[in-house]
Amino acid sequence: MGAPVVSGVPILFYTIQVYRQQAISVVFAPGGLLMNCFSSILLSAVPCFALLMASPVHAQSVNNNGYYNGPKVDVNFVSTPPAQYPECREKYLNSTARIFSACSFGVDEARRMAERFGGGKGRIEGYLRGFSWGLYKGVQAGSGDSQAQGVGAALNSDLLGRIDRAVKAGSDQGVAVGRSSGASEARTRFNRALDSNLIPDARLQSIPEPVFSSRISDPYAQFVGQPETIQGLLRDPNLDQGSIRIYSSYDSVFLGDAPKFNLWDYYFSDGTYRFEMARWVEPAAAFQQWQARPIDSKPQYEALGTDSVPVAAPSPAPGAPTTIQQTIDLKDIFKKSFINAYGYYVNYYFSQNFYTNLDEGQRIGEALGRTVGTRYAKSSSEVQAFNQKFRRDEREAYVQSYSGAYSLAFTQTYQDYLNNPKPEIDDFSIIDELDDGIIQPGERFGVSFKIKNYGGKGSMATARVDGAELSVNSPEYAFGALKTTVVQTPMIAQMGRNVSSRANVRLLLAVSGSGYNSLTVQRTAEVIRQVTPVGIEITPNVPEGKALVVVKVRNNSRLPSSSSVRVQLIDSLGRMDVQNLGIILAAQNATAIFVVTELNPLDLLREPGVAVRAQMFLGDLAVDELSGAIVTRAPMVDLPNAFARAAQNPAEQNLALSLLSELRERIRKETDDIQKAGYRDEPGETYLFGLLQAYRSRTHSIEARQMFSSLAREIWSFRSAFTNFLGIKSANRNYFERACKELNGGRKL
Repeated sequence: MGAPVVSGVPILFYTIQVYRQQAISVVFAPGGLLMNCFSSILLSAVPCFALLMASPVHAQSVNNNGYYNGPKVDVNFVSTPPAQYPECREKYLNSTARIFSACSFGVDEARRMAERFGGGKGRIEGYLRGFSWGLYKGVQAGSGDSQAQGVGAALNSDLLGRIDRAVKAGSDQGVAVGRSSGASEARTRFNRALDSNLIPDARLQSIPEPVFSSRISDPYAQFVGQPETIQGLLRDPNLDQGSIRIYSSYDSVFLGDAPKFNLWDYYFSDGTYRFEMARWVEPAAAFQQWQARPIDSKPQYEALGTDSVPVAAPSPAPGAPTTIQQTIDLKDIFKKSFINAYGYYVNYYFSQNFYTNLDEGQRIGEALGRTVGTRYAKSSSEVQAFNQKFRRDEREAYVQSYSGAYSLAFTQTYQDYLNNPKPEIDDFSIIDELDDGIIQPGERFGVSFKIKNYGGKGSMATARVDGAELSVNSPEYAFGALKTTVVQTPMIAQMGRNVSSRANVRLLLAVSGSGYNSLTVQRTAEVIRQVTPVGIEITPNVPEGKALVVVKVRNNSRLPSSSSVRVQLIDSLGRMDVQNLGIILAAQNATAIFVVTELNPLDLLREPGVAVRAQMFLGDLAVDELSGAIVTRAPMVDLPNAFARAAQNPAEQNLALSLLSELRERIRKETDDIQKAGYRDEPGETYLFGLLQAYRSRTHSIEARQMFSSLAREIWSFRSAFTNFLGIKSANRNYFERACKELNGGRKL
């Protein structure tokens, strides 16, 4: 089918797959159709064909009646050569002879470059298209060669020594599985007979059918070696890569050095080699290649100089010449004409040469592919036959060894269980000496546990606990055959006296006797005092300088406390108070309540506050203690109220002055950040609002009013923080000034 025609001009379509994934269509046209396109972008760095990519069309294909029988090639012939020198005639016909000559020189070199560069690429790409398809066909045909497969399968006779390993592998696995299963069957019978007063049946009436599953995933790879793959064969450096003839006539002058390759580079999953046009079809890239190669016309190019042409003078003065001479770089003329003309020619020469080597490439590819495929057929058949025979021999050996191993293991295990004790330890628990449900530091304890004997013979057991401070062996206890025996020892261990309350101690119960191995069971025991404090709650009253401290204690045992309980509260000022709670009943809570007074409000307003410790005693024994701090929870409320209260009391004027200083400093710091939130937006979160609330909530003495006025005068200067550089007052300043005026008794400041 001939090339389609638009306005009498043949169109060339290319379909390119970039990186073997994304297909795009590119349109080229020789002659006048693209002449205007190239002329319009003379100074642009973007090739004309790239602009045409924006409107892709469906590619056509030329029917080929030669040897090639692969997928259609999406490249159409351009049979009519482009016109010569259209650019030069259009732009430089009326210019100087040197400029027109430089343009013509550029067009000639572009055509010669396209003929050798684009044409050479066409010959190569056509050959590789045929070669890849032939390689694919040859590999597929060779891989199914029955003669080669038969040869490969017969090669197993040379590997009998390695296949013999199947018998050993199957036999070993059969013995292992048979032993495990037979022994498990015997143990299961004795486990079921526990506490039944029956002896398990010793007869083995049938053996379960073995289920074979090979433990060797790839016998050939494990015992012979890694099998050959298509990829590995195609990458074999010993293959005759020189058979790819197209590279023996590679045009190194125009195309550069031949690339390094192996057959795998030209083997594709669908047999289709998709060439990439990105470099050789691009005019700018072709010009760079032309400059980089040792072209014989390079001296003529280097000799191009400059020429002068008259151009209109910009804004000439009256009487001055209306034209000026402009210097033209002839190399620039050459480059522009080369780049614009190259796109006209490269499509034609590529198309003319693409099919010249297509058939030869396929024939050579098929020959090489069949060689590779035949070798792979032989190798893969050898692997398949080896693995099949290995699996058969392995399974047969497994089945033969399984039954005997099962029967023998059952009999041996049955006799072992029948004639020996097989004890296990269950339900390991602790018995404390006071029998109050807890283990206290220094308390003695025993243990209780079950012995489950799955054996046909009884024995004796002695217990010992490791992990405690003191430990001795228990007396011996007898346990019967196929019986569960409960053992409860006397006090055989003692917890350490210095173990802290609520500590977790790891204990190990070891049981030993004759006829069986020593048994061990581990558990964790919590050590805890009979009575412990469980919480402290502190409620401060900052303005009045006092606090309520509540200490809760608990009896953790199931007996009343062994002695009277008392709680002692000590603060950081050295003062102490004591509450006697008496005897606390089992599993009950008790509460000690303290009122701490005569505290300085300033101490409660500043971190860390006043520290307190609550110590608890059981009789004369110090049991534990809790600690806390008396400190404000709402400083923006407590500080203003403490100031207002002290200001009312003439005896607390010094405290009032100290609180005034504290308030002034905190309000000063507050004004630095208040612009972010604003007094009007969140007044309750500020010291100033708290101060107003404290002022409004009571009737003040003369002394108190004077204190508030004094504070208002001291913070008045802070209002400047709410004025910008233009002197404009913010809403925060208005609020601040009104507050100060109110604190001053409504008088101006």
